[in-house]
Amino acid sequence: MSDDQLNGPLSGLRVLDFSMFMAGPYASRLLADAGAEVIKVEPPEGEFMRKSNPFRGNYSGFFGHLNCGKKCITLNLKDPDDLAVIHALMPSVDVVLENFRPGVTGRLGVAYDDLAKLRPDVVYCSVSGYGQTGPASQLPAYAPIIHAASGVDLSQMEYVQGQDQPIANRSTAADILAATHAFGGICAALVHRQNGGGGDYIDVSLMDTMYHMMGYEVQTAQIENPPRPITFGPTKTKDGFIIIAPISQLNFEAMARAAAHPEWLEDERFSTVQGRSNNWETMMAEVAKWAIEHTADACVEALTREGCPCTKYLTVAEAIAQPQAAHRGSLAEVEDGWGRYQVPDSPFKFAKAKVKARGWIAEIGQHNDDIRAEVGLPKKHT
Repeated sequence: MSDDQLNGPLSGLRVLDFSMFMAGPYASRLLADAGAEVIKVEPPEGEFMRKSNPFRGNYSGFFGHLNCGKKCITLNLKDPDDLAVIHALMPSVDVVLENFRPGVTGRLGVAYDDLAKLRPDVVYCSVSGYGQTGPASQLPAYAPIIHAASGVDLSQMEYVQGQDQPIANRSTAADILAATHAFGGICAALVHRQNGGGGDYIDVSLMDTMYHMMGYEVQTAQIENPPRPITFGPTKTKDGFIIIAPISQLNFEAMARAAAHPEWLEDERFSTVQGRSNNWETMMAEVAKWAIEHTADACVEALTREGCPCTKYLTVAEAIAQPQAAHRGSLAEVEDGWGRYQVPDSPFKFAKAKVKARGWIAEIGQHNDDIRAEVGLPKKHT
């Protein structure tokens, strides 16, 4: 175990990770960042994400983004000899994570009931599209499917005037939400175990996490004739676009000062929260008349000086190059067989314990021999 892992809040914990693609691997990446020893189990040919763009040489940066700091072993779980490796490891495993379609782990002999016989206090977490049981549980699902099925895509379409169909996108919000909920659930279960509660089984559904993200929409879906919500979108300037969020009374007053329109403060359409809510588009049209006469930088400078939340629209390249990202250490350097590059570092910072992206990315099956030797099994010759 590295010195970094020894200083992590989850140091000393061993995670057996059967997950692939995004939701499961991001959850185990967070566990690894926090110091846990994560053993990633891949099929003999390697995980699908190793073959996913963007590439640097023959190495996927996307795979490294999700899987830095994990040990990697390759196993064919249908092979009794390989399954024996799992059985031999289990007495030392604290957490098991998987995101197979519900029922697959049972057929492979690595379900909670199978592995809890070998480690009764194991914390076992399953991540799936719709949950482990119920009429939709067997439906195949990736994040874009869940976004469409949850209502989020249609709700976003309705917020854009003139939009007559859902927009194409490559959002992975459901994956990341499910991963962070899995991480939180696992940590809660570990505390429960430490307090004498024993092991537990955790069922995380991508769909359920999307319901949590749509607080306003879930509530308005249950009432007749809901009010049209305020929305936040681009305001055009001389040379680009900015976004402004005058949510509170103080924000609104700051915006009026920045735009040099003190009369807005007395205008009954805008001067109260209810008034602004009823006349939001009219108010933002007035703001747009001011913004179009100035550059984006000038608008942002004036609004920020007065205390109104705003920003220019940035590209990802511009965003990760911001001084604040450097100040926080938002990106960490990792290395694979191609070379060194950056991935997002852990989004939560501890004052004392060390939480950070581990800087290495394992090759396919890199730790096969080490793990087999640890559990007293011979090397497997291929």
